[in-house]
Amino acid sequence: MGVSSSSKLPLPPADLASRSLPLRRIQGSLFRVHRSASKWAYFGKCGDGRFDDPLKRYGVLYAALKPEAAFAEVFLRQLSLMLVLESDLQERSLSEITCKSIHCADLTGSGLRRLSCDNRVSAERPYHTTGCWSRAIFEHTQRPDGIIYLSRHNPQFRYVALFERRGRRFTLKSSQGLLSGSCRAWTIRQIKKYKLAIQPVT
Repeated sequence: MGVSSSSKLPLPPADLASRSLPLRRIQGSLFRVHRSASKWAYFGKCGDGRFDDPLKRYGVLYAALKPEAAFAEVFLRQLSLMLVLESDLQERSLSEITCKSIHCADLTGSGLRRLSCDNRVSAERPYHTTGCWSRAIFEHTQRPDGIIYLSRHNPQFRYVALFERRGRRFTLKSSQGLLSGSCRAWTIRQIKKYKLAIQPVT
C-alpha cells in the first residue's frame, strides 16, 4: 500500500519553541523595490505578505539581500506576461537599507529539517500556514529579527522578512527611481535578463 503525503506545508511542530533556530547573521545592505510615493520602511500588518502575522499584531518588512532579487520579487509575479508596464517602472524606486548586526532564522538550507520544515515555506499559497510559521518563529525565546527564505520567482535569490521589534533600527542609505539617472541602465539590464519587453505609456 502506498504512503499518502500532503502537498501542503505542515504547521509548525508543537515543540518548535524547544528547538534551536538555525540563525544567520546579517549586516550591511538590504534592498527594496517599492512605490516611490510609499515609505521605504513599511512594516505591513494587512496579511498580504508571505510571513505577515496572522493575528496582525506585529509588522513585517520585506527586503532582499541583493538589488536584483528586489527587482525579481516585484516584476516576475505575473507568469503569463512577458512584459513590464513602463508606468509600473516609473512609479517605483530602488532603496538601499543599512542595518546593524541582526540574526534571522535561515529557512534556506539544512536548518529547514531541524525545524521539521521544507522549502514549501517559500512557495506555499495562500499564506495562512506560512503566517503561522512566522508567528511561531517570532515568539521563539531566541527572539530572531526575522526570516531568511528563497525566492519563489528565482530561487537563486534570498529575501528577508524582518519583524517589527522595539529597538531595531534600519537606515535609508539611498533611493532612486528605477528609470532615473544611473538606475535606469541597471533596470534595463534586469528586464533584458528575463527577456521581457517594456509596454510604453500611451
